[in-house]
Amino acid sequence: MSYNDFNSLFGLGGNDNSLFGGLSTSLSDYNMIRSGVYGKLLKSYYSTANKMSSDSDDGAKSANKSPIKKAEVREYKYNLKVNQGMQEVKSSSESLSKAAEALNKSSLYENKVAEDGTVKDSRASVKSAVKNFISAYNSYVGSTGSSNSSSIQSQNLEVLKAVSANSKDLAEIGITIDKKGNLVMDEEKFDKADMSKIKALFEGNDSFGKKVGDIAQQTYRTAKSATYSANGGSSYSSSGDYSSLGNANQILDQIL
Repeated sequence: MSYNDFNSLFGLGGNDNSLFGGLSTSLSDYNMIRSGVYGKLLKSYYSTANKMSSDSDDGAKSANKSPIKKAEVREYKYNLKVNQGMQEVKSSSESLSKAAEALNKSSLYENKVAEDGTVKDSRASVKSAVKNFISAYNSYVGSTGSSNSSSIQSQNLEVLKAVSANSKDLAEIGITIDKKGNLVMDEEKFDKADMSKIKALFEGNDSFGKKVGDIAQQTYRTAKSATYSANGGSSYSSSGDYSSLGNANQILDQIL
């Protein structure tokens, strides 16, 4: 007896002439139950159903072990790692861009006059802003230096070149480069540095700080593009040009 025969016999296929459907009126069916034939058929039915389910599970396990499935898992893990790396680059580059922007405001370097007429020196505020810049810079160099993106690696190199080109001026205000390539502040030397030299390094369109901030903003756009392009979103090229990819949602693009 086949699997379909069992379905028909027990009414599982919606057949009104099944064993269960005619049980109340069929004496022969009643005798089948009393004689134990029904029990044997029931066991046989579930044995067949369980075998089909087991075969299906074995097929799924076999598919999970296939070379194609393994390759898909490897690709997924790789893409997840790359995406996490891009998120770190995006975060660090945004922080560096904002830190550079804060140092580029001329008002930061102006002494403040309190209501009682006393003058508050701007040095403390400038020092805090420079510390934020150094912290953001070090995070940026770490995340971009380990990126698999050639564009981001190139931008990392541009920032390192900018630091190298201004290393002498930076050293004069107490900022040096350690063995790991991170910026380090000598606070005592910074406190004694000429404020005009500090301002010259970080304020103005041609300053060191502005150059680094512009590169960081470029890196942010590159990382943002890499994060969303797979979903058909908007993209920024490495030069900062904007383009729309695929069928992007324009309102979402403006928010992102």
